[in-house]
Order: sequence, then structure tokens, then C-alpha cells
Amino acid sequence: MAAPSEKLARSLEALKDLQDRDVVAIRSSDLARIDRERLVANGFLQAVIKGWYIPSSPDETAGESTAWYASFWDFCASYLNERFGTVWCLSPELSVSLHAGNRTVPTQLLVRSPKGDNKITELPHGTSLLSVRYNMPELRDIEIINGLCLYALVPALIDCSPRFFQQKPTDIRATLATITDASELLAKLLEGGHTTIAGRLAGAFRNLGRERIADVIVATMRGAS
Repeated sequence: MAAPSEKLARSLEALKDLQDRDVVAIRSSDLARIDRERLVANGFLQAVIKGWYIPSSPDETAGESTAWYASFWDFCASYLNERFGTVWCLSPELSVSLHAGNRTVPTQLLVRSPKGDNKITELPHGTSLLSVRYNMPELRDIEIINGLCLYALVPALIDCSPRFFQQKPTDIRATLATITDASELLAKLLEGGHTTIAGRLAGAFRNLGRERIADVIVATMRGAS
């Protein structure tokens, strides 16, 4: 009969095989029940929601959030792709933040999908996921980064709320700094007749000292009205 240490070693091999394939969000079906239970009991695996787990360290004290926050975005990408296929995307506001390189874990992850159920899924350590039933943006307006379906930058900036500009000025500044020419925005602004949004973006560019882009946006939108 195999010693307990040998059994654990075999279960760890099964976990390592998943990690070697960059699997972070582990479904119940990814591991044999005995391996899953053994890994949970020894602190190498922790439950997130029913049927889903993430790797953890047995050195973590009870209630510690390190493994969860380190795994959050990869877990959500895998879970959402499993749940909704390709028919989902994060909100424009979260998309802007991620385009800015801000991977701070939100208290609540807002997901848009025609398959959304308008219900909250509770996640570890006070975080949650809210899937809202919402029509998807056009495919050309979606960008996939690290498995996450995001609004592409320009439509994200156009669709995000005015309040977001006040709440996350650093993210707005970081993304606007990547835009080198007004034409990157104008096609989308003109297409939707977004005069108010154009004014907001022009003001943001002026705040950055990018007067030329701001002037072109304002003049073009006035000329089209």
C-alpha cells in the first residue's frame, strides 16, 4: 500500500500537469476526486465557487487572500470563457483600466453578455461577479487580452461613463497618452454622433497638454453637425 506521502506526490503530479499547461482555474473534472480532495486537505488547492478551484500554498494562513488575488484575472478569464463561450465582454470602464495596465482586482467584476442572468456570483474575499444581460458590441470593437474579452480602447473610452473620468483620472491619462492622432477617435465619434463625448475627450486631451488633438476633435465635430 502506498504511503500517504506517495499518494500526495501523485496528486501533486496531477496538479503540476495542469499548471504546466497554464491552467489556473481548475474545474472539478480536471482532477480525479481523490486527487482533488487530497490537494484541498493539504492546502495545495482551494475552492473558489462550486466546481472550481485555484492552486494555493499550504504555507498560507487561513483566510489569507494572496492566492486568490494572484489568480483573479486568469481565473475569471477561464471561468467566463467556460460559462459564456466567446459571447461576453467586460464593461467599458474595466476595459479602459486594463488597457491602462491597471490590474487592480475590483470588488465586483461587471460582465456584459446576452447570456447574462443579472445575478451576482459571490467570489472569495469579498469579491463578486455580476453578469448583466446586455447586447454585445460589434466584433470589431472587442479585443482579447490574456483571455479577457475587452472593449477595444477607442470604443471603451467612448462608452465609459462620465463619472469614470473623475474616478480614474490616472487610467484615462494613461490610455489617452497612447493615442497619437485624432483620427483614431474621430471615425467612431462621427459614426455615433457623439458630440458630448467628443467634448469630454477633447477636455481630457487639453488637460494633458495635447491641444492639437483637442482642437481637431472639436473642429471636426462642429463641422459635421
